[in-house]
Amino acid sequence: MIRRLLVAVVAALGVAVLVPASAQAIPVCRSGYACLYQWYADLAHTRFNGYRSVDCDGTVDSSGVQRGYMEFSQSRCNTP
Repeated sequence: MIRRLLVAVVAALGVAVLVPASAQAIPVCRSGYACLYQWYADLAHTRFNGYRSVDCDGTVDSSGVQRGYMEFSQSRCNTP
């Protein structure tokens, strides 16, 4: 019984260690907002990997690779 518990704990810790810090949830771009997602290769954000932008009209543009450390920003669209 203790052996099974120990195996389960070790397995859970192994999974936690294998999931990188960069595997974060990607925020949803809400309606009425323009959003910019930028990915960097390092935590200090000195090596740029790629980006994805969503404009107010829903147009999506992207370039590079979308993995690593993400920075997310958004701004409200001017709605009439």
